[in-house]
Amino acid sequence: MAPDRLSKALRIVVLALAGTDAAADASAAPPPAEAFATLPHTSDADLSPNGQLLAWADRSGSQERVVIFDLAASRTKLQFAIDTTMKLRDLSWSDNETVLLDVSLTMTKASGAQRRFEFFRTLAGDINSGKTKMLLMAGGLRGLVAGAELVARRTTKPKKVVMATWDWSSIAVRREIGTFLAGYRGDSGWVSTLFEIDTRTGEGKAIDQGTKFTQEWIVDADGRAVARSEWKPRFAEYQILAKRNGGWKAIYDRKRSGPLALHGLTADATAVVATGANEAARSVLWAIALDGSGARVLFEDPIHDVAWVVHDRFTNAPIGVWLGGPEQGFRWFDKEAQARFERVARAFKNRSVHVYGRSQDGKRVLARVDSPSHPAIYYLVDFTTHNADIVGHEYPALTDVALGEVRSMTFKARDGTAIPAYLTLPPGTSPKSLPLVVLPHGGPESRDNYAFDWWAQFLATRGYAVLQPQFRGSIGFGDAFRLAGRRQWGGLMQDDVTDGVRAMIEEQIADARRVCIVGASYGGYAALAGAAFTPELYKCAVSVNGVSDLPEMLEGVRARSGAESDPVAYWRDTVGSAFDKNVIERSPARAADRIQVPILLMHGMDDSVVPIAQSEAMARALGKLNRKFSFIRLSGEDHWLSRGETRLKVLTEIEKFLAENL
Repeated sequence: MAPDRLSKALRIVVLALAGTDAAADASAAPPPAEAFATLPHTSDADLSPNGQLLAWADRSGSQERVVIFDLAASRTKLQFAIDTTMKLRDLSWSDNETVLLDVSLTMTKASGAQRRFEFFRTLAGDINSGKTKMLLMAGGLRGLVAGAELVARRTTKPKKVVMATWDWSSIAVRREIGTFLAGYRGDSGWVSTLFEIDTRTGEGKAIDQGTKFTQEWIVDADGRAVARSEWKPRFAEYQILAKRNGGWKAIYDRKRSGPLALHGLTADATAVVATGANEAARSVLWAIALDGSGARVLFEDPIHDVAWVVHDRFTNAPIGVWLGGPEQGFRWFDKEAQARFERVARAFKNRSVHVYGRSQDGKRVLARVDSPSHPAIYYLVDFTTHNADIVGHEYPALTDVALGEVRSMTFKARDGTAIPAYLTLPPGTSPKSLPLVVLPHGGPESRDNYAFDWWAQFLATRGYAVLQPQFRGSIGFGDAFRLAGRRQWGGLMQDDVTDGVRAMIEEQIADARRVCIVGASYGGYAALAGAAFTPELYKCAVSVNGVSDLPEMLEGVRARSGAESDPVAYWRDTVGSAFDKNVIERSPARAADRIQVPILLMHGMDDSVVPIAQSEAMARALGKLNRKFSFIRLSGEDHWLSRGETRLKVLTEIEKFLAENL
């Protein structure tokens, strides 16, 4: 099959089904808020291993569903309805009859309404019976555990998967009986345990046990444990151990450099594949030999981090990597995978193409295609028929709609550091004296992507330029860049946001009299900090699920997770001590007297990451000072705005607030 012939056929199909960029009319009325606020109508599409069935998440109705589509019969085979108490997070095929559904639900701990936890579970759906089984968590103390990780979604054993979770061990307990969620790691008795689970019954049996410090497991094709990692945050000690002769032996030690992320085994199964920083503080791809002979670099880029590893669906060997950097490139190791990608990508010029979900015979693949100004469309590509059929659109109401132009750029911080950023301009406008919304991301050790962003595009269609600064502390731009944000809440990270706004004003892109700062999670903190610590810069601020009182947040994490837990260690390292003067002074709720502009607070009542008490504290502080603010409680909503009706409420309130103040 000639690649050029395939590309030509695909191009014809794509143009016929998806339209062209020229069809978008920048002068048309902007799409309604509902077009952006809806959860993606089609997402998480996956192809069965034999290439005969498609599965995808369908959120076009009032209830989430997973659709199983028979390609030969060209009809829907069945649908799994997701219980309204649950939220579908991901789906994938385990075998040709079993689809795995990752879900979560919010639960409140009996000791107090403020202690909410997001419990993550995996369901196995049988496409023949139409029934689902919850894996591993039925009964027992494991029901108290907030999460379980799917280590292997398929093994050589039929209907068997491997999961890791916390399990209570009477041997490990010392002086206290509690849960990993609230007890002390050193004496709670909870240890990481590996289970083999039957997807037909949901029942599991323990096949290996780690310790209270175990982070990740690696198994072979048969589902047997071959390696695991250990992280002791109190001493910043990281170790990888290999299974040998029935016991465990350390093969790699890493002190004071932070843990690695494990990604399976090399193709010959002789080494663990991992990502983590090298001596130049840039994330690279490592191979850590199971025989203890050391670590070697599998792949590194001279400029950008290795952000993620792509595996072969059937061998699980690494076949490529996503890179960091502003525009997030891709590098292939596998020539066949690269050839498949290039055949498809040639048909989608000026788009980001993610080829995945191939059938075992290689004749069919799925492709997710998008760009910063075009929401994702899923295509089923058939290399035999040379066709690319649309599976579904994430945001169908935005098809052929004129959206904002997104520019990848940098600006200079006050110390001369180049800070990456994305600038989204309103459709059909020139970048001259525009009202500006600065939209710092959450995390803060996260990032925005050079991809479609429903927040930014909604704001752009309302006439605002949108700046998304990748301030220091963001990931994907080198480990030194990330670590520069440690203990800089309200400090260097905030300065980078401020400097980005000032750069937009100096370049006359933004009107200095019409600037608002909007954010969620850490971005919500940055919005409140901007209003408190640079009151002359902004005309308003919006915080969604944001932190306002750092000492109270730190104490809350300790009370919820335990003094020796990973969350406490992370917050201590990234924020500092609750008794630190900087931490106290950089809390917007404790500096509310400096705020002079209107504030909009919105917070999910089921937020298990940043408790609603944080926005309540900010509201109290503003109320005592008679400052102008609004506080909206989002009933039934979590930290991630997982419900479409809530997203619509958030966008509608932000649109109204900006119109009143800019």
